Amino acid sequence: MAEVKVLVVGRHQVADDKLIIGATVTLIKTDKNIIVDPGYLPDQEEVLLELAKNNLKPADIDIVCLTHLHLDHTSNVALFNKARIYCKLKADYPGQYHVPTERYLKRVDIKDGLKLAKDVEFLLTPGHTEDHISLLVTTAQGKIIIAGDAIATASLADLDKKPLLFNDLKAYELSRQKILKLADFIIPGHGCMFKVPLAGR
Repeated sequence: MAEVKVLVVGRHQVADDKLIIGATVTLIKTDKNIIVDPGYLPDQEEVLLELAKNNLKPADIDIVCLTHLHLDHTSNVALFNKARIYCKLKADYPGQYHVPTERYLKRVDIKDGLKLAKDVEFLLTPGHTEDHISLLVTTAQGKIIIAGDAIATASLADLDKKPLLFNDLKAYELSRQKILKLADFIIPGHGCMFKVPLAGR
């Protein structure tokens, strides 16, 4: 079964009148080594350190999956220049980070349930961006969804809470409900993995 490990816990907070932001970076070990959202440039050193703690180098990563193309989730993608990169198919949108070459960037027509690797499949989770994707990973612990900003923080597992940033609120709400029904655990775009409350199912 696949193993999932959070390498960098993403942040999204205001301190001393400054916005401190960085995405959660997740490692999946299965028949492939997969990084989901390689994170923000200021976290690059931590990404490398955490990889080394798992006996991995950037060259050992087979796949990088980008839940969406906002800068805080993508700016370390250049570390993984041997990996195949999976991301959105749709048109450009404001705030996205442009990866300059198509050589390593596999834009695929992603559908729910499309397998990325053993025990790992894509979920369509639009709302935060038009073509946001998440990953459903089957592990010994249960089903873990790496949600990106489809559920940006643990507080957004509460259906009464509204997201701050979204492209389409109705699509966001449907994606959030889908994730909460399918997952035993969620890794949000910014924060630690958490168990899905029974009320969310």
